Amino acid sequence: MARYVAWTSLVICLFASPPLQAQPAAPPVRVLCHDYKELVRQLGSRYEEVPVSFGLQNNGHLLQVFASPKTGSWTILSVAPDGTGCVLAVGKGWEILPIPSSDPPA
Repeated sequence: MARYVAWTSLVICLFASPPLQAQPAAPPVRVLCHDYKELVRQLGSRYEEVPVSFGLQNNGHLLQVFASPKTGSWTILSVAPDGTGCVLAVGKGWEILPIPSSDPPA
């Protein structure tokens, strides 16, 4: 009897649950790439954004953050050595935090 109940429960679980659905593929991410100097000109004239920080990526590209102190808008570019810049992200509400001192307290 216990074996019948276990078997029946298993069959009910298998057939009562909805079928698994495959996740639809995410649309490809479109990255805007253009001449770096032109991107800088556009960011300055259209959005009043200026460079606020940068760093060197492992692949040799320059990662640069532009932000507008007036509007809070920001743009992150990846700049290749050949002068091509690609917009990686944009948004609003950029805040610049002070870098904490690494000096030991006195």
